[in-house]
Parts: sequence; structure tokens; C-alpha cells
Amino acid sequence: MRNMYKTLFVLASLQLVLFANQIDKSVTVIEKTNNQLKSYQRKIDKNEDIREGLLNEYKYTNSSIKSTKTYNEQLRKIISSQEAEIASLDQQIIDIEQTQKNIFPLMINMIKSLETLVNQDTPFLLTERLDRVKRLESTLNKADIQTHEKYRIILEAFKIEYDYAKTIEAYQDKINDKTYNFLRLGRVALYYQSLNLKEYGYYNKETQSWDIIEDSVSKSNIRKAIKIAKKQQNVDFLNLPFLAKKESK
Repeated sequence: MRNMYKTLFVLASLQLVLFANQIDKSVTVIEKTNNQLKSYQRKIDKNEDIREGLLNEYKYTNSSIKSTKTYNEQLRKIISSQEAEIASLDQQIIDIEQTQKNIFPLMINMIKSLETLVNQDTPFLLTERLDRVKRLESTLNKADIQTHEKYRIILEAFKIEYDYAKTIEAYQDKINDKTYNFLRLGRVALYYQSLNLKEYGYYNKETQSWDIIEDSVSKSNIRKAIKIAKKQQNVDFLNLPFLAKKESK
């Protein structure tokens, strides 16, 4: 009986040893499994980080592509606008070249007309006015002056001639190398007075020559008019009878 107990005890002990070994193996397997799971989790986490990074990169790239498309579309519009502007500028250049071809003959004719006007007009400030015409002719041949500036200078010369009609002026000039005081009334009447105040005359447009004035009243009025022109006397009515006589013929 005792032997049987011993046998059972031994068998139980063996079972316990076997069970303990089995538990150890199970624990080892569990630990290995846990380690593998941790390794898998790390890989999953790593892959998730990679996925998240790729997703963010995709979103950024997609946003960049949209921005690039928008920029390219805007750039296309700008380029299209610039091409239209270039075409317009090309046409303007053609028009300007054509205008210059037309305006140069016009300016030449304007200068000739101005010269004719001066030569056929009452000969006041004749040297100054003819010199102005010569300067215009010289200006027209200068390459460093733009066409629009040349045209402006010519118009300015015409304005000066136009303004003569609205002013009176006293100045000194010569007739046959002799110096006189001259009185210009607009551009319709021109008188001279010798420096010693003894000789007087006026320019006769009909004969295109100088006529002597003998009338004392007319001489007095010329002296008065010269003072008015020089702002040495207040404006007053002038009695120039030889003009009235001329008009009555």
C-alpha cells in the first residue's frame, strides 16, 4: 500500500514537473509572441508614420499642383495680354512711321508758309523773324530732336507770329544802315522815328516802301504811342490821320 502511495506521489511529481515544463514553454511562447507583437506594432507604427508622411506629402503636392495650375492660368492670361499689347505696339510703330512720313512734308510746308508770311508782311523785326525761320529749318534736320518736339517748336513760332497781332511794341532797328525808333501797332501798322525826333515815317503796304510823315499832329501821336508801348505813359487814344486818309481812298 505504501509502495502504491510512493508510486502515485512519483507520478504526481512527474506530472507536476511536466506541467511546469509545459507552463515554462507556454510562457516562453507567450513572451515570444508578445515580442513579435511588439515588433509588429513597431512596424505598424512605422508604416503608419510613413503613411501619414506620404498623405501629408500628397496633400502638399496636390495643393502645389492646384496653385501651379492657378498660376499657370494667370500667367497664360498675362502672356496673352502681353502678346496683344506687343501687337498693338507694333501697329503703333507702323502708324508712327507712317505719320512721320506724312508729317515731315507738312512741317516743311509750314516753315515755307511762315517764311512767305514774314517776307510779305509788314517788315517789323524782320531780322529776328527770318532768323527764327532759319532756326526752324535747321531744327528740322537735327536727328537728336524728336518729331513731336520739332512740330511743337514750329507751332510755337506760329503762335509768336499770331501774338504780334494783339500787341504794340517799340524797339530800335535800322533802315539803310541808319538806326531808328520803331513803333509797331499789331501787325497792321509800322512807324519809324529818328533818334533826334526830327524824322518820322510809316510803312506803306501798297507800295511796300517807307513814306515820310510831315504832319505835326501825327508826329506827336507817334511820340506818345512809343511812350505808351514802353509803358512810360498811360494808354490813350491816338490820332493818326494819314491812316484814315489811306482808308478813304
